[in-house]
Amino acid sequence: MRRTPRSIRTKIVFALLLPVVALTGLWVVDVKASFADATALRDTYNTRDNVSLPCDRMVAALQRERTQSVEFLATSGGDADALRTRRVTTDAAIAQFQELSRRYGGSGFSGEITRARFADMATSLKSLTLMRARVDARDATPISVLSGYTSIIGYAFSVSNAAAASSDPLVERVMRTMVAMRRAGELLYQEDALLSGATAAGRFGSGEYLQFLQIVGALRFQIPTAGSTLPAPDQARFKSILSGPAFAALRTTEDQIIGTGRSGGPVAITREVWKATSTPATDQLFTFMADGYDHAVEFARDARDRILIRFGVSGLLGLIAIVVSLVIAARISGSVVRRLFLLRTAATELARRRLPELVRRLRAGERIDVDSEALRLRLGDDEIAEVGAALTDVHLSAVESAAGEAAVRYDMNKVLVNVARRNQALLDRQIEALGPVNQGDARAYQLAIRMRRHAEHLVILSGSARSRRGLGAESLAGLVARVAGEMEHSERIATGPIVDAEVPGHAVNDLGHLIGELLENATAFSAPDTSVSLSARRGPDGTVIEIEDHGIGMSPAAIEETNRRLAQPREFDPADSARLGLFVVATLAAQQGIRVTLAPTVDGGIRAMMTLPAALAVPADETAPEVASVRRSDASRLVGMAVRNGRRPQHAAAQTDTAP
Repeated sequence: MRRTPRSIRTKIVFALLLPVVALTGLWVVDVKASFADATALRDTYNTRDNVSLPCDRMVAALQRERTQSVEFLATSGGDADALRTRRVTTDAAIAQFQELSRRYGGSGFSGEITRARFADMATSLKSLTLMRARVDARDATPISVLSGYTSIIGYAFSVSNAAAASSDPLVERVMRTMVAMRRAGELLYQEDALLSGATAAGRFGSGEYLQFLQIVGALRFQIPTAGSTLPAPDQARFKSILSGPAFAALRTTEDQIIGTGRSGGPVAITREVWKATSTPATDQLFTFMADGYDHAVEFARDARDRILIRFGVSGLLGLIAIVVSLVIAARISGSVVRRLFLLRTAATELARRRLPELVRRLRAGERIDVDSEALRLRLGDDEIAEVGAALTDVHLSAVESAAGEAAVRYDMNKVLVNVARRNQALLDRQIEALGPVNQGDARAYQLAIRMRRHAEHLVILSGSARSRRGLGAESLAGLVARVAGEMEHSERIATGPIVDAEVPGHAVNDLGHLIGELLENATAFSAPDTSVSLSARRGPDGTVIEIEDHGIGMSPAAIEETNRRLAQPREFDPADSARLGLFVVATLAAQQGIRVTLAPTVDGGIRAMMTLPAALAVPADETAPEVASVRRSDASRLVGMAVRNGRRPQHAAAQTDTAP
C-alpha cells in the first residue's frame, strides 16, 4: 500500500525537533540512570536489614548448634536438654530470616539471583530436621554432622554473596569482602566444632585428624586473603588483629595439636585449653566484622549523595537546554514553515488560477499589463526568498510567453482566415465557371465542393464567422440528397427513408458540412465495392441521421475515445492534425447543439448518428421558427442556384421520399 507523502512542514518540524528529541532522550536516560543508581544504593539499607544481618544471625545459630551436636555425639552422656534449647534458638533465627527475606526489595538481575538463592536456602533447611533426628538417635558421626551443617551454612553464604551486588563498586566491594571474611570465620567455627568433639572424646575419631589439617590449611590461607580488599584503614586494623596475641596463641595451639596428633590418636590439649585459646581469636574477628555492613551503608549513603547532587545539576542544566532548544526550534520552524506556506499558496494559486486565467484572457484577445499582473512575494532575504523571486520570474516569463503566443495565434488566425476566404472565393468562382455539366463532369464538381469544405476547415479552426450562408430554410430530404450528390463517391451512397422535416437557414450549411464530413469518412474507410447507407428518422430526443458503412471499423477503446472528444470538444492541437475532421465535426456539433456518436455495426463497420434538436429539424406540418435573414455573398448565391438548377450529377440512389 502506497504511503501518503509527508508535507514539507512535517519534514522541517521533524528535522528541527529530532535533535531536541535526541537531547531529551539522553536527558531522560541520564536522569533514569541516576535515579536507578540512587534507588539501588537506597536498597543497600534494605539488603543489610532484611538479608545480610538476619542471614548472619542464622549462620551464627547454626554454627553453635553444630558445635553442640558434635560434642553431644562425642560423649555418651551429652546434655540433650542444652542441645534442644540451642535448637529452639536456631529455629527462631531461621524463622526471622525467612520473615525478613520476604521484605527484600532488590531489583534487576541481581535481585532475581538473590531470590533464587532464597529458594535454594529453603530447600537446604529441609535437611536440618533429618540431621537432628540422626543426632538424637546417635546414628551419625561427628564428621557427617560437621559436613551436613557446613553444607547448610554454605547455602546461607551464597544468599549473602548474591545480595551483596550494588550499583556502586566501592559499596559492592565492601559487602563482598564482609561475606568473604565471614566465610573465612566459618573455618574457625568448623575448627572449633571438630576440636570440641575431639577434646570431649579425648582422641581424634575416624577422619577427624585429616579434616583438622584441611581446615587449618584453609584457615591460614583464606583469612589474610579475605581482608586484602578492605579499604586501607580497615585493612590495617585487620592485619593488626591477625598479628596480635590472640591469633598468635591460636596458631601455636594448632601447631601443637598437629605436631603431636595422629588419626585415631589422643588430642594434645583439653577442651578447656582449646576454648580459652580459640574464643578470643574468634571474638576479635567477628567483632571487627560486626560493623562491616555499617561501613558499606555509609559508603552507599555518600555515593547516593554524590549521585543526587549530579542528578540535580545535570538534570536542571539538561532541562534548561531542552527548553531553550524547543524555543529555538519552534521559532526557526515557525518562520520557515510560515514562509514556505506563503510560497506554496502563491505557487498553487499561480498554477491553478492566476496563470490559466491570464492565458484565457490573452487568448480571448484582452490586453494585459504584464507588470501589474506580476507576482509579488515578501519572504525575507534567504534561499526561500530567492525561490520566491524565481517563482515571480517564472510567472513573468509565462505571462510574456502566453502573450507572445496569443499574438502569434491571433496573427496566424488572420492569415488562415484570409487564405481560407480567398480559397472560398476562388472555389465559388470555379463552381460557377463549371456551368451546366453532364455526367462526365461530375468528378470536377465534386472535387471543387470537397475543396471548398476543406477551406472552411481553416475558418472553423480560426474561430471566425463563416461567410458562406445558405439560401434559406431547406427540407432535410433535399439537404441530404444534395450533400450525398456532392460527394466524390456519390454512387456508393444509398439514401434510405428521410423524415419529412425542414432545416432552418442558419443551420443548413453547418448541418451539410457535418453530413459531408461523416460521409467522406464512411466512404474513405470502407471498401470501394461496399455501399454507405444514409437515413433519417424520428427519435425520442429529436431527429436522428444515421450513416452506416461496412468498412474496417474501430476498436472499442478508439470508439469510446472518439465519442468523448465529440461530446467534449477541446482546443485544437496542431500535433493532432490527422484528426482535423473530428475536431471540425465536434466544433460544429457543439455550436448547433447536435449530439454526434459512433457505434459499431454487426459486420464490423461504423454507424455514425447525429441527433438534431427540435429547432434544427422542424416537422413539415409545423411552422418553422423565424430566423433573422443573413446577407449572403454572390458566390454563395450562385452555388445555391447551381444546385437547384440541377448542375450536379444525378445521385444513383437518391430518394426524396419522406418517411411514413
